[in-house]
Amino acid sequence: MTAAFPVIYSFEGGPSADGQTLLIRATGFDASITTFAIPVDNVKHFIAFLLAWVGTLSEVGAVDDTNAPDEAQVMPIPATSIAIGAPGGQEGYIGISVGRAELVFALPLASFGPLGQTLLTAGTSANGAAT
Repeated sequence: MTAAFPVIYSFEGGPSADGQTLLIRATGFDASITTFAIPVDNVKHFIAFLLAWVGTLSEVGAVDDTNAPDEAQVMPIPATSIAIGAPGGQEGYIGISVGRAELVFALPLASFGPLGQTLLTAGTSANGAAT
């Protein structure tokens, strides 16, 4: 299957001149270049697609989570807003926005307590006052 689908190891790119699309150049291990563009409003769908499939692969044990020595470090993504909701049942949602793109993650409600405590701890300065 990889013959028709080059295996990609790096990405570079940026916004189009009009700011409506994200222009991407992907480089394969075979030195092939694949270029494509994604409308800015569809970036969230593309990211959700990738994350959903990685989650599926992780569930069946197909992904090795050990870090190779030459593997790139995680790049922090600057979130512009975070929203939390509990529509009902035992599942809650966390929405994270990065500019115009928003991803919504579903979590068991039981995980919101420890998450909230972690956020409160991170937001407290050394002298105990909230920042």
